[in-house]
Amino acid sequence: MKKSFSHSLTVLIVTFCGFIGWRAARDLGSLLEFGPAVAKKSELRASSDTKVRAVTARRDALHDTTAVGIFPSCEANQVILRFPSEKTYTAFISALKATEKIHLVDQLDQLQAIRLSYENWTDVCALFHGQNIAATAALPTVPLPISLTVGNQTALAGFGDGLLPWLGITGDNSQWGAGVKIAVLDTGIVAHSALLGFTESIALTPFPADLNLTNGHGTAVASLIAGNDPAAPGIAPAAQLISIRIGDEAGRADSFALAAGILTAIDSGADIINISMGTTENNPLIEDAVNYAHQRHVLIVAAAGNTEQSDANYPAAYPSVISVGAVDARGEHLDFSNYGTYLSLTAPGYALDTAWPSNRYSQLSGTSASAPIVTGAIAATMSSGRGVTMTASQAADIVMKYSNDAGIPGPDSEYGVGILDVGRVMNREFEGIRDVAITNQRIIKATSAATRDAIQVTVQNRGTSVLLDTQVELQTPFGSRNFMAKRLIPGEIQTFSMSIPLTKRRAIRVNSVATLSDSDQDFTPLNNKRSDVLLAR
Repeated sequence: MKKSFSHSLTVLIVTFCGFIGWRAARDLGSLLEFGPAVAKKSELRASSDTKVRAVTARRDALHDTTAVGIFPSCEANQVILRFPSEKTYTAFISALKATEKIHLVDQLDQLQAIRLSYENWTDVCALFHGQNIAATAALPTVPLPISLTVGNQTALAGFGDGLLPWLGITGDNSQWGAGVKIAVLDTGIVAHSALLGFTESIALTPFPADLNLTNGHGTAVASLIAGNDPAAPGIAPAAQLISIRIGDEAGRADSFALAAGILTAIDSGADIINISMGTTENNPLIEDAVNYAHQRHVLIVAAAGNTEQSDANYPAAYPSVISVGAVDARGEHLDFSNYGTYLSLTAPGYALDTAWPSNRYSQLSGTSASAPIVTGAIAATMSSGRGVTMTASQAADIVMKYSNDAGIPGPDSEYGVGILDVGRVMNREFEGIRDVAITNQRIIKATSAATRDAIQVTVQNRGTSVLLDTQVELQTPFGSRNFMAKRLIPGEIQTFSMSIPLTKRRAIRVNSVATLSDSDQDFTPLNNKRSDVLLAR
């Protein structure tokens, strides 16, 4: 339903005041990236269907298909508009020709969006007579650096230069990703000795005159995908990188730049688009660009965000996007990493060695690091040195299928389908691998006065052979108990529970050991044991 011009003018003036406030507050993008924490819902189970339903409901609540969308620009005296139909889009552009006070800076015909410059805001308002307006204020940003002391988490373990062996990459991976094009939408990639696959740079946002002063986030992200230096190791060094600079030196972009970056990546022939930035507010222009990429079979991988929220970061939250959370080198979910039904999987995200401008090196933490690691794994799955053998979507399905279960058994809100394991992905066609792992130990609270609390232990078959008669020993302060997994097919998990008499809050040490039958050699013996201190409430 259309609103009166006076009401539209009021909305636009209020919105404009918000833009001015943003320009005055230089750090607002960062403040949006780090909103208030929300209590975790650790029991929330995630699946692709649940993700689609949750995000679709949120999208429908925010969208008005009759409204002209108006968004802030990173440039002063500019504004971004998105139109609900081709008719309104072409009519507005035609109307611009009648005024000399407002100028068309850029346009995205595929998305019916434009960037305008103006001298006086009232001149822009005059063009919106009788129009329905929907304003969005948030700006996409790269996250602020993560402190090496994260909240209340203690004993965090960084990765340093140990990323590859932690992921199960122990051989030569120099040809992984050959023939795969990856667009990195970020603050731009600067030439570095660790990035031989960096061949193309497109600056939708201008670089500084001195490239050494470039925000290093984009270069660091690129090295995690395709770094070929032991000091900055990447997953798929042979992949071709396309740098699309959309973020400025403060790490900020706007919706037009992000949407334009996605379209540019598609036009450049990218197979995968990595986006290690996001916004807390659903943005229909960004969503249109994401859908445009999905329709053209270009996969987007995005960081879940670093604000410790169950609310989604966009574009990671959109159903077609592979959204990535973060774990440390113990395989523990990091408190800052966003969680929820939209989460696809998790990957390393703490104290990772990366490349940096001026041929330097630096450590990067956050889901910004986790996303490119998954991007690199998908590229390596597409092409492990024998040429491209599958699409990015097919490779993403394999990467997720062979992730390691973690946390609550099965898909959950903190780990998604699990933790990335490149070794399992690459060894999936080798027969005879026998590998059992303890994935989780936790306390299950009694559901009634007639039942007791219990300790649950979960095991998974991470090999390629069926496992028979696997022994599982659970040791607690209340005694020990032996279980047997009669039959575990590859990838399957099983859980076992032991009742315990917990009556007050206390910390207890729980140990478990899994042993293959007939003393068979285990492929990864280190994951056969687990020891946790669990808090009984």
